[in-house]
Formats: sequence, C-alpha cells, structure tokens
Amino acid sequence: MFGLILGFTVFIFIAEYVAYEWNANRFHQNFNQLSRLSFLYKTGESNYYLPPGLGPTLKSNVPGIKQVVRIGENVGSGVLSINTGASKNVFREERVSFVDGQFLKVFTFPVLQGNGLLNEPQTMALSKTTAIKYFGNVNAVGKVIQVNNQFGNTDYTVTSVYQDMPQNSDIQADVLLSYKTLESAALRNGNDWADPTGLGSEYSYLYILTNENANLSQISAQATNLWHKLKPDSKNDHVGLQPFQNLHIAPGFSYQFQTYGSLLLLIAFLSVAMLIIVIAWVNYINLSTAQALNRAREVGVRKVLGASRGQLTLQYLTETFVLTTISLGVAMLMVLMLQAAYNSFLEKQLSLAVLNAGWFWLGGATLIISGTLLAGGYVSWVLSSFNPLKTIRSKAFLKVGGLSLRRGLVVFQFVTSIIFIIATIVLYEQLQYMQNQDLGMKVEQRLAVTGPSIINSSQRDNSIAFENEVRQLPFVKQLSASNNIPGQGYNFSTAGITKSNANPGDDKKSYAMLIVDDQFFKTYDINIKYGTGFTLPMLAHGWTKTKKVVLNEAAVRQLGYNDNNAIIGQKIKWNNDFEIVGVVKDYHHLGLHEQIKPMIFLPAVADGFFTLKMETANMSTKMEQIRSLYQKNFPGEPFSYSFLDEVYDKQYKTEYQLGKIFIAAAFTAVLIACMGLLGLAMFAARRRIKEIGIRKILGANVFSLVNLISADFLKLVVVALVVASPIAWYIMHRWLEGFAYRITMQWWMFASAGLMALFIAFATVSIQAIKAAVSNPVKSLRSE
Repeated sequence: MFGLILGFTVFIFIAEYVAYEWNANRFHQNFNQLSRLSFLYKTGESNYYLPPGLGPTLKSNVPGIKQVVRIGENVGSGVLSINTGASKNVFREERVSFVDGQFLKVFTFPVLQGNGLLNEPQTMALSKTTAIKYFGNVNAVGKVIQVNNQFGNTDYTVTSVYQDMPQNSDIQADVLLSYKTLESAALRNGNDWADPTGLGSEYSYLYILTNENANLSQISAQATNLWHKLKPDSKNDHVGLQPFQNLHIAPGFSYQFQTYGSLLLLIAFLSVAMLIIVIAWVNYINLSTAQALNRAREVGVRKVLGASRGQLTLQYLTETFVLTTISLGVAMLMVLMLQAAYNSFLEKQLSLAVLNAGWFWLGGATLIISGTLLAGGYVSWVLSSFNPLKTIRSKAFLKVGGLSLRRGLVVFQFVTSIIFIIATIVLYEQLQYMQNQDLGMKVEQRLAVTGPSIINSSQRDNSIAFENEVRQLPFVKQLSASNNIPGQGYNFSTAGITKSNANPGDDKKSYAMLIVDDQFFKTYDINIKYGTGFTLPMLAHGWTKTKKVVLNEAAVRQLGYNDNNAIIGQKIKWNNDFEIVGVVKDYHHLGLHEQIKPMIFLPAVADGFFTLKMETANMSTKMEQIRSLYQKNFPGEPFSYSFLDEVYDKQYKTEYQLGKIFIAAAFTAVLIACMGLLGLAMFAARRRIKEIGIRKILGANVFSLVNLISADFLKLVVVALVVASPIAWYIMHRWLEGFAYRITMQWWMFASAGLMALFIAFATVSIQAIKAAVSNPVKSLRSE
C-alpha cells in the first residue's frame, strides 16, 4: 500500500505541473481566437518585433481581425513617484509596458477597480500588488503617478487595477501605460523611434483577436500583401501568425517573456508520471503474490466451505479497489501537506486546482479501475487457483506459478529506475558543462548596478561623474557602462544590415545590437581580435553620429567578409555607412542553448547598467560605499544591483528544475523498485527455505547462502541495465539536441547507473537473504 501511496503522490505532483504548463495563456476568454504576428524572412529567420504602426493598419484593412493589441514590453521601465503630500515615495519598476487601450478587454486579466480601458493618453493601469504597494488598501483609481523613464517625466492617471498576472502567463507586466501617450512628439522626449504610428522601428509585439472560425492562413496572406504595399523593399518578407494558446509550449516559437515551457518536456513528465504509477502497480503485484502464502490457508478453508472461484476473485478485486481508493486519498493528503515545499522546490505557484479538470478525474478513474482489474485480478487468480487440500497442509508454495512474470516485472521496474538514474547523471553533467564552459568572457566578481531611469544630457553628466568616482574606489579594478548585460539580453535586434558592396538579397539577416562604452570589452575580459575598441570621442558623439561599430566573429562571417585584419576600415550599410573599427572574438552573451548570435556593438555614453569588476571580500562595506556614490549622483533613484554570475545562471533555471524533478523521480522509482525486489526476494526465500535449511546443516555459512539467494536477482538488474541503456541514450540524446553546445554521453555514465542499481539491489535482497540464512534450519525442515 505504501508503494501505491508514493506512486499516486508523485503522479498528482507531476499532474499539477503538467496542468500548470498546459493551461498557460488558456485562462483568457477567447484565447483560441488570439494570435501573435511575426515576420518570416526568406533566410528562414523570424522576427517577433514588429513596427507598431502596422497594428492599426491591419485592423482597418484585413477582414477577420476584430482587434489588434500592441505591447511595447518593458519600454516604459523606470522610476515611479507618488507624492503623498508630506513626502514622495519612489519605486523602480522594470516590468512597465506600453499597451493599447483595449489590452485588458482582449487579454482578460480580471479588472478589480476601474473600467479596464487605456484609450486616453497619460493613463495607466496597475497590478493589484503594485497598487497595494503604492497606496495600501485605498482605491488607486484616479491617483496620479509621475513616471520617469527614457521619455522624460510624465504624469499618468490610474484608470484601472487588475489582478496580478499569473505566473504561467507569457505576458507579464506590473504597470501598463497607454500607447496613446507616445503619439505626442512632446511626450516622446526626442525618442521618435517609439512613434506608435511609425513603420520604421521594430520594437513592438502585435497580437490580433480574430473572428470565430477565421481562416488564419487567409489572414496571414492578406497581412503579407498589405505589408508589401506599405514596404515595397520587403517583398520577400512574410507575415506569419502563431496561435496564442500554443506559444508557451510549442517547439520553435520565440518566447519573449521567458516564462516558456516545452511540449516535449510535458510529454516527458507525463511519461514519468505514468511509469511511476505502473511500477507502483508492479510493486503491488509482486508484494501481494509474495505474501500470498500468508493467506493460502484462508483460501483453502473458504474453498472447502464452498466458496467459488468467482466469489474469491470478487473479494480480492474489492479489497484491491478499496486499498487503491484509500491510497489515492492518502496521496492527496500528502500532496496538501507537501504543497508549499513542492512549490518552493520548483519555484512555481502550483496547487490542487488540477482537481477541477475533468481529464484528471477521468485519468484517475481509469488508473484505479485498470489497476484494480490488472493487479487485483492477477493476485486473485493466483490465490483462487490454490489447491485447498495442499494449502491447508502448507505446501501451496510448491505450486505457485508466475515466477517468470514476477521477475519480468522486477526487470521492468529497474529498467525504469536505471533510465531515471542515467537521465539524472547526464543532466547534471550538462549543467556542469554549461557552468564550467569557457564563455569567452568573465562574469565572476562582476557587479551590475542598474542605471538611472531618466535619460537626458544632465543625467548623462551624472553618469560620467558616478563612473569616475567609483573608479577611485580601491577595490574596483574596472568599470564599464552598457545598455544591457550578459545573461539578460541585447538592446535590440535588427535586419537589413549588409556590407557596403552587398549583392541584392543579402539583407534580412538578424543581428543583435548592444550599446556599450569604451571599457566594456576590458571589464568583461573579451578579447579584441582585430583593430581596437571604442574611444571616448566616439562615446561623446554617440553611434548615430560617429558611424563606428565593432563586430563579433559571427557577424563578420554572416556579412561575408574575410576573417582577417583587412576588415578594419571596411563599411557596413545600415541605412547609412558605418565603419568597422574592431572585431572581438565570439563570446557567449547568452546561455549555451543556442549558437552565438552575430553581434554589432555601438558606442555611446551608456547608462543602462554599470558593471564593476571588483574584489568581493567584505561586500557589505563596499556596497555601502557604492550606494552612497549612487545616491549622491542620482538623488531619488532607487539603488539596485545584481551579481553577474547569478544573472547568467538564471538562464538555466529550467534545467535546474528538470534536474530536481528527475532526482525525485529516480528516488521514487528506485524506492518502489526496491520494495518490489524485496517482495520477490521474500517469495524466493520462502520457496527455498528447506534447501537453505539443508545447506546450513551441511555446513554452508551465511555469506554463501546470501550469495545463493542474491545472485539470481543481481542477474535481473544486469538484464535491466542492458535494456535501459539504449532507451536512456535515445531519450537523453534527443534532450541534448536542444543545446547548441553540449556534452557527449560517455560509457561511464551508464556504468555508474548500473553499479548504483546493483548496489541498491544487493543491499535490498541481502536484508531478506540474511534473514533466511540465519533462520533455524530445524524449524524449516520440521514440516517436511
């Protein structure tokens, strides 16, 4: 019964996780009518950043589109100030997005206060948590908040408060600002690239709500034709549609909000859950048949008294059903007690909401009924087949069949367990590989301080002053400024860049753009291969005026230039000509899941992040000094920082969670398998109890008797290893294909799993073997 409880508990936990991931984005009304737009280039690349001006044009010209919603994700990040009269409360908010007025009508996050509309300029909506943080339990609607970001200082009026976006929502924002605000040139503060009516800058995500049963292929074709009319030079581009309900788990989609899951991962977890249940049932069969002799006399007496085989079968089926139902109930109680720890374990907000799903109860009923019929049916068949006279004489064990079947079931259990052990070893080695791989740069002992939210000439003077003062601190070895940092992302991606003498059609290849200062490469220990980095005069004028760039090796290859020093002084065309002043060696700006992207570095007095290369001893004292300088130069700005190695490791969060689940699954599978093996060993020992007694009388020692009983079972584990190894290799090979940089599976990984399984099996069998070996031989022979 314990095995069933454990199996059901693991099954429910995994079912929670699968339901959580599967239901991502599906809680919106009309979620099946929502799609995301993307540009598909003839090179096979995709771009999910689109010009915001395309949205309203599509709605006006393409039939079948009911509504278009644009999201300028995190474009409004900055500092929010609330004037309480006596004082001003200041908060830094990173998840601030510009959205269209109907956002909360199309994406139906529950609106708790207000009308849910952002149709007017300088209006905003707050999440529930953010509203409570700012105003407590007072109604936030009508309150005025000053937002300081790259668009300057602007007052916004709160029109709505919405329920916090669920953790399994691919759209995440704490503050929503009206896109209508940016239609005013004055409120854009010189950032004309952000004009919501423009077709130039590609920085917005576009979602459409279509009519019911709309033909997405037809809408895609019409949207493509419209785009070709608007941009004749983009005739090779295609406007694609991706169903919103599939974005979270579908392979090959881009996940801008980094909450994504994986359909293959969900299938793997469901497979794990089913395997755990199956080996729990197998364990039940093995233990029940091993203990069948304890009930043999009961069966014999009942048969003598006239009980039919059908009556006995019904009794044992009923017992199995009751035990299964009780086990499932206890498992649910276990889940309730362990829920908080499980959520902490996975860092997700899971719950027994899965109980509201019809498929869960259908699956649960199927498991109980099928398990009862198969497991209970087999056990009842074994018991009801006993000869009543022989069972009363305690000789039933001589005729109990199905030993080969039970051995096969134990092999199945250990095949599953060994697969989990191998998977855990491979996953751990891949994580170690990613952590220890030479990134082509250094993130250790680097501190990233978030820059000021307001970007203007005065603030940039303060940034320069802050950098100069921090460089004077004795523990700071190097300092640079950039508008993004490794492990977090780039500034933007763009296409249409070619070398000056490009052939037609060479464009539409994507490049990742990063704005950095003259110390960026030194601070991160990135090697300059050809030419130089940037200089202070280049920063002072900015990249739009100096027209200077630095490339990485991947960008050189993609542009079609020869990889040698002759590239210095060559030009690339990006509307205008930009001179190449340097080439840096490729480095992993993001994790090892994908190939290194072609990167182009742009010079500027960057102030998104200040990266300090520093000694990390006595950090509390050093942080206070840095904080003091920050508050001196950026009064009213919240001081925020992070360690680069921690930021970089967060990219592997999914793998860490997967590792935890596989460790738990491996432990559960091994534990249940050991229980089954113990049952089979108990059965085998009882079958050979008289043989053991005779061998003891003839002088056999305990060690030889233990080997006698254990040898057959260790052979079963060897067979399980032979069966499990190719299966585990195939599964983990497929998983490793998801990494551009990965390990090669080695023989020792499989050998280690086999040795672990052999050791566990030997320890398990030895418990029963020793018990049989030290028993009194006289008692075992007396009944003969």
